[in-house]
Amino acid sequence: MKKITLLVAVFTFILSSTPISAQKEPDKKNTSEVPKELVLSTLNGVSHLKLDNDQITKLMDYNKGFVDEVYEIIESDKEEKYKKKSLQALAYTRETDLREFLGKHKTNHYLKLMEDELRPLGRKDHRLKQIAKD
Repeated sequence: MKKITLLVAVFTFILSSTPISAQKEPDKKNTSEVPKELVLSTLNGVSHLKLDNDQITKLMDYNKGFVDEVYEIIESDKEEKYKKKSLQALAYTRETDLREFLGKHKTNHYLKLMEDELRPLGRKDHRLKQIAKD
């Protein structure tokens, strides 16, 4: 009986002396799982639309600034509720800006196309759904 008690005591001592540390999962709250370049290339995929070279150039320049603003909001330290409202407001201003240089019909067609194209990215990062809505 003393041998069993001694073995249990030694075993308990060995277990208690080894440090146990759980690995912390990195904080993904302020980063996106979707690379910025992928969102930009998706937004610039306009081969289905019949746009002039000037319109394509303006759209690509606009999309670069738009994606920068989106990721600035996503990576900020603000609350998720604030981020969602900011992205919705940004999507609304984007639509009005696009209408200025693409026109109403082409803007609607472009936004519908982008809604379909951005859907898989919105599944990876739910915050991107706000910019994919029509």
